[in-house]
Amino acid sequence: MKNLFDSDFSQTLYWQVIAIIGGLFAGSLLAIYTNQILLIPGIFIILPGFLDMRGNIGGSLTSRLSSGLLVGVISPRKMWKSRIVRGNTLASFFSAVIISLILGLTAFFVNYVIFGVVFFNIIFIALFAVIIANVIEIPLAIFLTFHFFKKGVNPDNVMGPIVAMTGDVVSIFSLLISILILTII
Repeated sequence: MKNLFDSDFSQTLYWQVIAIIGGLFAGSLLAIYTNQILLIPGIFIILPGFLDMRGNIGGSLTSRLSSGLLVGVISPRKMWKSRIVRGNTLASFFSAVIISLILGLTAFFVNYVIFGVVFFNIIFIALFAVIIANVIEIPLAIFLTFHFFKKGVNPDNVMGPIVAMTGDVVSIFSLLISILILTII
């Protein structure tokens, strides 16, 4: 029975439970601010894609970094000097911005065509939210990938659930901040 629950399984299970708790927190945060969110035309068109994007892009980033660390092409001591780390960081940042722009434009056009509502701020909400999320999520994902690797934990086992959890929380937080700032202006 002990062989069934090796360290890889234990690490993964622990972080999956943490990810579920983080997801519940993000959902609760969203539920608390539902009345304010409902006032923004098209926000629910953006929301699923925006939440999914953070986990997908962060997961890809940490997976590439973890693979580089495990095969030895990235040195844990020279994290920011590595061309691979810098390139993947920039790719993640710009991928998120482009996808967010597409989400914002899609929400704008659906609002206009189906509901007859012209609300340009939906594009800026998506872009501003992704910039906030990127500034928080990308460095956090990189730091945690290197941190776990240095501690002897395989980042492939733990970073998926961690990125999913932090991505959900950071995405909801950044969307709420963007809505607050751009609806006040």
